[in-house]
Amino acid sequence: MNTLDRSLIEKAGYDNGFEIVLDSDSTTVNLRSSLHPLRVAINMGNHDGAYSLQFSGNLNLLELKRGLNKELFRENKIEAWNREMLGIVLKRAAELGISLPDGPERLYNEQLNRYLMENPDEHTVFDETAKSMFKGTEREQLVKQRIGQDVFRDALLKYWKGCCAISSINVPEMLRASHIKPWADCENDSDRLNVYNGLLLSANYDALFDKGLITFDDAGLIIYSNKLTKGQIRDIGGEKYKYLCWIDKGHLPFLEWHRNYFFLKDGPTRPI
Repeated sequence: MNTLDRSLIEKAGYDNGFEIVLDSDSTTVNLRSSLHPLRVAINMGNHDGAYSLQFSGNLNLLELKRGLNKELFRENKIEAWNREMLGIVLKRAAELGISLPDGPERLYNEQLNRYLMENPDEHTVFDETAKSMFKGTEREQLVKQRIGQDVFRDALLKYWKGCCAISSINVPEMLRASHIKPWADCENDSDRLNVYNGLLLSANYDALFDKGLITFDDAGLIIYSNKLTKGQIRDIGGEKYKYLCWIDKGHLPFLEWHRNYFFLKDGPTRPI
């Protein structure tokens, strides 16, 4: 690997979520980020202009493969055939590194502690674990929820590639971060901030989901409540969009909860 090759790899990393260069040798560039825990080792590939990537073991390769060309993946390594594709792979890996598995909760705790440090009147003294404790007022709970919702939305935008999970519309102003199991019903922050407990939905589908008028089966099929007429379902795109763009096993327990406790069946449900 020559100096130009190394510089181009480092720039691709910097531009796509791996901005820190670690100790490297004559054949490998090692990169990481301050925003997520992933690391990647990049070598020149087997063909001219190609790159070979190997990520740290905590990257979910099944998630990475989703939406990328399957020809990129060779056993436990990834072969990007040009610099453009190298950037695409690195960017998607960084998005997953931030949103999975516990990235949102880690970021939430960092932002919450920063807020408390900057607003000392909002909390009691630090305890022995150096974690701040709220006084429990309504205002403080609202602060926690606001920070959590912002982190959750950003994680969902990254996980769903900035697109509605049903229609694939990619206008950020139209997209809502929808909890499957609502914030208030979750027992802990891990569930509240888990991207598998969320769907990125356009405003119309978010309203239906939030009111229990639609839900999804374990294959991602949209199920409509009988409170909606066939004409209404047709008008909101029910004949065109039948499934979530994808679904992971991590979504299943949350979707089961939504079907059992939130969905308004009102008689036999109606898959379209």
